[in-house]
Amino acid sequence: MKALHIIGISLVTIIRLWLGIQWFIVGIGKYINGFDAKPFLEGALTKAIGEDALVSSWYATWIEQLALPNVGLINVLIPFAELVVGILLILSLLTVPALVVGSIMNLNYLLAGTIALNPLFLATSIVLLAAGRYAYQIGIDHWIMHWYRSSQQPHPLDRIPV
Repeated sequence: MKALHIIGISLVTIIRLWLGIQWFIVGIGKYINGFDAKPFLEGALTKAIGEDALVSSWYATWIEQLALPNVGLINVLIPFAELVVGILLILSLLTVPALVVGSIMNLNYLLAGTIALNPLFLATSIVLLAAGRYAYQIGIDHWIMHWYRSSQQPHPLDRIPV
C-alpha cells in the first residue's frame, strides 16, 4: 500500500510540474514575443456573431465593455499571471491558489472561443485540485503546512476524553 501511495504522489507531482512548466513557457513566450490581447479580444467578438456563435453574447458584452477598454492592463496582467502561475506550480508554493487562477484564465480563454490546450490545462488543474494535499506533497507548500500545523495549539475540545 505504501508503494501505491508513493506512486500516486509522484504521479501527481509530475502532473503539477508539467502544468507549471507549460504555464511558464506560455507566459515567458508572451514576454519575449510581445503580447497584445486586442486582436484576440476582437477575434472573440467575431466569434459571437451568427447562429453558430462560439462566444456567448454576455461574454461578448464583457469583452466590449470591460476588456477592450482596458486592453493595456490586460496586456500586462495576462503574461504576468501565466508566468507566476507557472513558477508557483513548479515550486509548489501557493499551489491551490495558483491552480484556481490558472483555471480561471483557462475558463476565460475557452469562453472567448479558443480551444488549443486550454481544455487540457483546465482538466489537469481540476485533477490536481481534486488530489488535495497530494498535489503539493512534494514542494514548499508541504513544509509550510507542516510548520503551520505544528505551531497550532490544540483545541480545548481535543483534550476531552472520549
